Amino acid sequence: MSQIDLIILGYLQNKEKSAYEMVKEFETWKLHYWLKISNPAIYKNIVKLYKNGYLDSRTVKEGEMPEKTIYSINKKGLSYFSELMEYSSNNIGRIYFDFNAFLTNVENVPLEKRKELLLNFKKNLDETKTQMNFNYDKQLKIKGTPDHAFLLLDLYKDLYDLLESWSSKVLKHYNV
Repeated sequence: MSQIDLIILGYLQNKEKSAYEMVKEFETWKLHYWLKISNPAIYKNIVKLYKNGYLDSRTVKEGEMPEKTIYSINKKGLSYFSELMEYSSNNIGRIYFDFNAFLTNVENVPLEKRKELLLNFKKNLDETKTQMNFNYDKQLKIKGTPDHAFLLLDLYKDLYDLLESWSSKVLKHYNV
C-alpha cells in the first residue's frame, strides 16, 4: 500500500495541480512530519500514477513561464483511491520509532556513556515535543487548515506527551 499514492490521489480529487504545486502545498502541510515522504518520492509517484493510468494530464503555458504539466484524477484513479482507502481502514500498520535500535543497544555501552546518551535522548525528545507544540499553535493561526491536519497534530501532541512520560520511566529504570 502506498501512502504517497493515497495522499496524491486524495489531493487531486479537490483540484488539478502540477507536481511542483502539489509538492509546495504538501510542504505547507508539513507532510514529512506525519509520513515518511520526500519531495523526490512525490514526483516519482505522480509520474508512476500517470503511467499506470490513474491520472490524466495536460500541458499548459502561462505567459513567459515554461510549460507545465497539470494532473487530474480520472475514473481509474478514483477506483484505486477507493481500494487504498479500504485497505488503509482495515490495516492501521505498525508503529516503529527510529530510536528503537538505540534503546535495544543502550545496555551495551559503558555506564557513564549510557547515562550521557540517555540524557541526550530525553533532551531531544523534550525539544521535539516543544517544537511539535509550537507547530500546533502556529497551525491554529492559519485560516483554512483542514480538519485532518488538526486531528493528526492532536495525535502527535498526545504521542509526545506519552513519550515524555515514558522517557522519564526509562531514565528512572537506568538510575539516571
